[in-house]
Amino acid sequence: MTEIKRRCAETVRNLRRTLRGRSLWVCCLSLALSGIVFYVSDQMRTVYIRDGETTTVRYTLRREPEKILDDNGIVTMAFDSVDFSGFEGKMGVIRIDRAFPVTIQVDGVTRALMTTEMTVGELLRQEGIQLGEYDEINLSPVLYLSPNDRIVIRRVELETTVVQRSIPYETEYKEHSLIRQGRTRTLISGQEGEQVLTYVDRVVDGVLMARELSETVTVKQPVNQLVLRGAAGEPVSDLDFGIPLDANGVPVRYKKVLTNQVATGYSARAGAWGASRMKLYDGSVAVRAQEIPYGSKLYIASADGSFVYGFAVAADTGIGLMQNIIDVDLFYETYVESALNGRKIVNIYVLE
Repeated sequence: MTEIKRRCAETVRNLRRTLRGRSLWVCCLSLALSGIVFYVSDQMRTVYIRDGETTTVRYTLRREPEKILDDNGIVTMAFDSVDFSGFEGKMGVIRIDRAFPVTIQVDGVTRALMTTEMTVGELLRQEGIQLGEYDEINLSPVLYLSPNDRIVIRRVELETTVVQRSIPYETEYKEHSLIRQGRTRTLISGQEGEQVLTYVDRVVDGVLMARELSETVTVKQPVNQLVLRGAAGEPVSDLDFGIPLDANGVPVRYKKVLTNQVATGYSARAGAWGASRMKLYDGSVAVRAQEIPYGSKLYIASADGSFVYGFAVAADTGIGLMQNIIDVDLFYETYVESALNGRKIVNIYVLE
């Protein structure tokens, strides 16, 4: 009986020792678990992952964005942009800009690029592409890029080209009876003029696309060719005093007629003035003023009508007239005509 009591007492003591050991273990384990929970709670962070237009919320103990993304199975490509500025307190934001393809065509080369969201101008600066003053681009530099955009740049240069060009002369005909019917004689030889033309050339990618005349400077005016063409009965003078001629080419009214008068021809520089202080032109004649006063209106022609000077005005005189060598000197606007006149016998009708 005593032995049984002793064994029972020993069993109770052993049981008490065992229970005291397990309590200590449980207590330690509880303390350890509490510490872990506190640590995890203190280190846990909330992260917003903005991938394009999608935003997800995750909780992490990581601090590196690459590891956070990897833990959440988010894969980024080589040209994608990942922006993470760290945690503020217990919250942080990871922004992912996905790269997309665009092309740039410039200087004869097409570049295929991967880029994230940015403006056309920012991409050009990134690629070291500068736009010249006149260059053309199909997309505005302030426009934000979209996937598969194609940027086309055309290099435009404005160049100045100077061209010399001749100005052709025109041929004018003067008809009267100084020479025979149908014959011609050059009175003034034609001369070409000269112009300097300045063009602005619009060159696109090395190809001339347009040329615009910006300035014309006439260096030398052309001299028109003047040709005398014989026409029977056609007067030299263009004057017309309104007095008709009869069938024989004689004025129907006049004050007097001087017949068988010696007529020669003369010329002077353009704009010359006669002794009467009247300007000289075809139709001006030199006379003896004491016989035919200055300003007198005349009609002059040969008796047979083969030569007609026509209506005229007494406007000048000369040595030959004052010395009675000739009776009338007929003015011509060109030296050649005056030389062709030679010495002719004419009738002078004094009209008034």
